[in-house]
Amino acid sequence: MLVSAVLIGVCVVIMLGVPIAVALGLVAIGTMVATVGPDLLVIFIQRTYAGTTSFPLLAIPFFVLAGNLMNVGGTTERIFQVAQLCMGRVRGGLAHVNVIGSVIFAGMSGSAVADAAGMGVIEHRAMTKAGYTSRFAATITAVSSTIGPIIPPSIPFVIYGSLANVSVGALFLAGIVPGLLMAASLMAVIALVAKRMDLPRGEGLPPLTVVRGILLRAMPALLLPPTILIVILTGIATPTEAAVVAAGYAFVLGRFVYRELAWSDTLAVIWDSARQTAQVMFIIALAAPFGWVLVQQQIPNAVLASLLTLSSEPWVILLVINLALLLFGMFIEGIAIMIIAYPVLLPVITQIGVDPVHFGVILVLNIMIGLVTPPVGLCLYVMAGIARISIAEITREIWPYVLALVGVLLLITFVPAISLWLPQSLGYGVAR
Repeated sequence: MLVSAVLIGVCVVIMLGVPIAVALGLVAIGTMVATVGPDLLVIFIQRTYAGTTSFPLLAIPFFVLAGNLMNVGGTTERIFQVAQLCMGRVRGGLAHVNVIGSVIFAGMSGSAVADAAGMGVIEHRAMTKAGYTSRFAATITAVSSTIGPIIPPSIPFVIYGSLANVSVGALFLAGIVPGLLMAASLMAVIALVAKRMDLPRGEGLPPLTVVRGILLRAMPALLLPPTILIVILTGIATPTEAAVVAAGYAFVLGRFVYRELAWSDTLAVIWDSARQTAQVMFIIALAAPFGWVLVQQQIPNAVLASLLTLSSEPWVILLVINLALLLFGMFIEGIAIMIIAYPVLLPVITQIGVDPVHFGVILVLNIMIGLVTPPVGLCLYVMAGIARISIAEITREIWPYVLALVGVLLLITFVPAISLWLPQSLGYGVAR
């Protein structure tokens, strides 16, 4: 009874429009008072403070800052130009360019919303200018932005690693192949749609001198993703320290290399990044006492027992978990799902022998799909605002691409090696 009351209660409060952090805090306080009494509220304060003191969480503000600096400092424009060189005269070329651009930008920002808001403006403008409908351009930009937090660096991986005490470096490595599979699946659907809709072809390669100029101007930006991975894998820096490197590198690019980042822009970016970070950290802070309540009331054990009554087969339990996460993703914001799900589901996946790193990829990909499924898909709202169209228009167009992403989700769920072989082969934080 208590299990249902707590889990249903927090979902209902969130869907009523109460801010996520406040909803988690209210349910935690209510459960503490109802089960033990007001004397337990001192633990609420202690847990709230402790929830924000994890060192890996310091990566969040710096990755947010890096993404915002690149959007303002001209880096995203040059990434898009490089992506355009990759497709030649392919039918639906700019749609493929959209996906490739998201893959490149994913290695820099770690945020789907930053991709949609930054690259999205450039991509949508270029596609509509080339003859694509505004609805189609917005749809492709929204679904391609989901690649951002899967290919490292990734803000959701940082949060999950901190909450679940899992190696962030291993999570970063585990996301590379699934992220590329997401891109490949989206491009496969685009190729089918391009033929059916007779989409415009790409413009083809410009003269060699122009190609060389584009690559030379973009080279400093393209060096950032491998730089982040190299400093982490070689032990030069932790993922948190690498986030600082990324932010500093993005500032130098925008201010001194591309010279598109004015000092006034820098102050505005810092303020915007601080605001975005505060929103995330407020949720994480109040999620800590909520997670403590779940464990203290043995709710994870009750959920585990319920799932095991359905089946003892790991694949059945994983399928049920995926269906539940996809359903929640349609109504609840991604970070809230992660914070609610990890203390409940981590004991479950440990019991059935699923590696926590593998589960981290499954969880984050579920959350990314939630960003492009109505009625609460955040990336849909971002692109609807940029394209000045309704959510309903994008929703009608988006389902083939969502199904492609669900196909990738099922593939990585039931073939763990797709996520785990790279961190295993490098001996990085995953048990063989």
